[in-house]
Amino acid sequence: MTQNLSISGMASATLAGAQRVIVPSLGWAGLFIVAMGALFSGAVALPNDFMGSLGFLALVAIALFSHSVFSTAMYHALLPHSTGLVRSAWKLLLAWMLMVVVAVIGGTIIVLFFSLIGSSLGVVSGEAGQDITDMTAEMREGGTFYPLFVLFLLALFGVFWFTVRMMLFAAATSARGAVHVFRTWAWTKGHFIPLAIGMIGFIAIPLIAFGFVSGRVAGLLPADLDPALLAGLSAVLATTILTPTAWLGNAFAAHAYETLAPEIDASS
Repeated sequence: MTQNLSISGMASATLAGAQRVIVPSLGWAGLFIVAMGALFSGAVALPNDFMGSLGFLALVAIALFSHSVFSTAMYHALLPHSTGLVRSAWKLLLAWMLMVVVAVIGGTIIVLFFSLIGSSLGVVSGEAGQDITDMTAEMREGGTFYPLFVLFLLALFGVFWFTVRMMLFAAATSARGAVHVFRTWAWTKGHFIPLAIGMIGFIAIPLIAFGFVSGRVAGLLPADLDPALLAGLSAVLATTILTPTAWLGNAFAAHAYETLAPEIDASS
């Protein structure tokens, strides 16, 4: 069903889709909010021993799976799907784990690259206590600041480009009930600009705006609360405030998937 993405059509479909997913996913959003509160509270309250580590890992697993169920419920409300909610959520969790591995490998390569090229250009701290300002001044004097800065910007753009090209993996996995990660790469070919505009407008900007609000609201909590309770309440408030960004972002991804993905029997 591959078609061209139009900005106006993308905006109207995303806003309409965000309204459609609220009711079907509201209960699962509540589960995810509670799981996040328990995770952050447990991170503070659990003892620093083997059993405490096991308990924390269990809370992490519950939070990750509840996020996958919440996300899958939104996609199932917007897209035809071939499997049940729990099975699709499990597949989505596996897809996210694969993406995390890819991100860690890519991040490690970028860090090593800049560490090596920085050392080769003389970007090293020769004295104890030398801060970033001192190093920046030395780089400017040596003529290495701007080449390294341009490389850094190119690396950032490369990360953004890769993220945009891979953005359909969650929608595809949820709708098709099987892990779809690298198979979605070809679907976004030739559609980077509209997808990038949509990702900035419907994902990045809302996350920044709602994240700022959640930070201000969490700062209103009494500082003398029990640390574990304070951590849990802060997480609950932040996740609750950020929930509309999930509705918006998933609706955008669902519309992009519906527009760009080939028929199921053509790729599965």
